[in-house]
Amino acid sequence: KKMADEGRDSRKEAVDDALRAFLRCVDEYQAASAEVAACCKSGVFDIAQARKNMAGKGIGVSQIHYPARMRARATVDVTPSQGEEEGKASMSLKMREEQILVDEDGNEDPSMDRDPIKWFGLLVPVQLKNSQKTFKRGLESAVGAARAVVAMEATWARYERLLEDLRETPQE
Repeated sequence: KKMADEGRDSRKEAVDDALRAFLRCVDEYQAASAEVAACCKSGVFDIAQARKNMAGKGIGVSQIHYPARMRARATVDVTPSQGEEEGKASMSLKMREEQILVDEDGNEDPSMDRDPIKWFGLLVPVQLKNSQKTFKRGLESAVGAARAVVAMEATWARYERLLEDLRETPQE
């Protein structure tokens, strides 16, 4: 009887550990989501200030200044894992070293500048540079939030399996 109680106690402890791990993942997700929201808010505010500062110079900050043939500077690479935990994935943010601009045929266009900040002139407001850094930080936080969601799903599945095992164990 004592062995059965010890086995049940160890299962209860495993269920508690799984729930604590899930709650840690929830905390990580909430922190990353708050960082994404803060970065978006700050970045948009910085762009608004830059637009105001640049309007007097006859230079605008809008979509008409963006090359239509532009590619993303950052990509998110999601790779499903082949480990023991179901639903786990590896995510990473890959920043390109240079902005790649291509023409309609997919060939690189060397005539366009690779740094998007330079599309608005040589002396741009500091707010425009700050917004670029802020949005990059926000993108990194978004990847962190996505990782936390994947971890939450995996730990919740583990918690449910352990809880079901505990329920199926006969009590004495």
